Amino acid sequence: MSSDQRWRLLRAPFSIFFLLFFLPHNLTFGLCFSTEALALMKFKERIERDPFGSLTNWGELPHCSWSGVVCSDDGRVVILNLRDLSLQGTLAPELGNLTHLKSLILRNNSFSGKVPEEVTELQELEILDLCDNHFGQPFTFGRRLLQNSPPPSSVEEFEAPPPSPTEKAPVDTLFPPSEFQAEIPNPPPASPPPIPSPPAQPPPVTSLALPPAQPPSVKKEKSHKILIIVGVLIGVLGVMAMAALVVFFLLRKQKAIMIKPWAARSSGQLQDVVIKGVPKLKLSELETACEDFSNIIGSTSSNATIYKGTLSAGSEIAVLSVASGSLQDWSEDLETQFQEKIHRLSQVDHKNFLKLIGYCHEDDPFNRMLVFEYAPYGSLFDNLHEQDEEQDVEHLDWRKRLRIAMGIAYCVEHIQYLNPKPISHTNLNSSSVYLTTDYAAKVADFTFLSSTPIDPQTNYVFSFGAILHEILTGKIPDPDSLPRETNPARELVDPTLRSFDENVLEKLWEVVIECLKQRPEMREVVAKLTEITGLTAEAVLPRLSPAWWAELEILSTEGT
Repeated sequence: MSSDQRWRLLRAPFSIFFLLFFLPHNLTFGLCFSTEALALMKFKERIERDPFGSLTNWGELPHCSWSGVVCSDDGRVVILNLRDLSLQGTLAPELGNLTHLKSLILRNNSFSGKVPEEVTELQELEILDLCDNHFGQPFTFGRRLLQNSPPPSSVEEFEAPPPSPTEKAPVDTLFPPSEFQAEIPNPPPASPPPIPSPPAQPPPVTSLALPPAQPPSVKKEKSHKILIIVGVLIGVLGVMAMAALVVFFLLRKQKAIMIKPWAARSSGQLQDVVIKGVPKLKLSELETACEDFSNIIGSTSSNATIYKGTLSAGSEIAVLSVASGSLQDWSEDLETQFQEKIHRLSQVDHKNFLKLIGYCHEDDPFNRMLVFEYAPYGSLFDNLHEQDEEQDVEHLDWRKRLRIAMGIAYCVEHIQYLNPKPISHTNLNSSSVYLTTDYAAKVADFTFLSSTPIDPQTNYVFSFGAILHEILTGKIPDPDSLPRETNPARELVDPTLRSFDENVLEKLWEVVIECLKQRPEMREVVAKLTEITGLTAEAVLPRLSPAWWAELEILSTEGT
């Protein structure tokens, strides 16, 4: 036995010790984070109007730093306070996944529709403040029915009988004046104190403090038993999870040592390697998400097909199928390019870049696929040239075009100077730029199997100049005539633009000519554009990256 092998044997117990005593907390936090963050994201998805931009930081990590979200020390969401924000929309039933939520405060907004039962059944909820909203239907909360009628005028006027041991104890609830009334559907046989009719104009009620459902000693004993049961369950699940992690860790480590990436087997098949940092998805999962690969949304110059997919929890993805059919037609060189493509794309960390969030690598049936985030507003090309002429609306106004152009510029600068090697995007044009729901640019790199050598500096600057030209003029660029454009900008500007800043337009046009003729450094181009438009890198980022939901869902189901 070599010294290295002996060292690995000696090191194994220490690794297991670390996993047993330190990973449970991280595992619990990770599962909690994934479930609760997804629930909050689903809540935000139903927000139709956010006039103050109060939820703009929802989507950044961690979720406990989001506006209105308060977490406990172990990362559990305990308070969601979004009062006085004029939010409009409906409540998502996924809020019921916030199982440790103690306060839900949505006072003075414009929420409507039905309050989901999942929310009213939260076991630890102590404060529910739904004042000054537009919920049109009554809903039950514990043993109480909340309806559209005035509330009791004081705490003393409302008394509820103690619930049976099998029922949920009532909690402190905030009801909107002249909107909800608490009633008891099934009063006990004993005559309770009479409930006087509310006055015609009751004073505002901010809280209904109900008497404790059980004596403190009984409640304490019950809580103690529940904690014991929960502790046992967590312990059992923790041991099972740790055992699985130990096995996975050791097997994955052994696999990484034994397998040489991209090496060919004696049978001619290629190794099914694991690419670090990028989740691997099963073909069956993608087939279901993409409706048996019938939902085709595009193709590339290298004959790759693009599908739109929807994961089980509703997250949308774009799937690029680069190869299918026969393994015999897939050479070792093509496999190397495929693996290198995944590796290079995974290194790009820029929010204006369409992010790679997974891949599929199967030999039987043979398939090679790349999975990207999905930008729902389509390509820049489509938005510029395929507008509905019957709609009397300005689809991409001046401000949106500037924001899109700057998003592309910052992203191109990032990938061009990426260390240790820049991304060589051989097909940068308006068709490879996609738009999010808030019209932020997402540069996509769907190019594959290109052996044509290019100069990244020359290619990127010229290509960006052509895109900027297209954004300003609204015309499909002609590569042969682009460098010869000499007319004043105001004569070439897109006629669908109802208003624009002519001074800014002239300066942008000078940048276009420089990119097409002189081809300066991309850093110089970005510096000039920032000075002209006044838009910083942060101002052009998408408020909520489409990748976020999909990544959370993939990571939460990986390996299942």
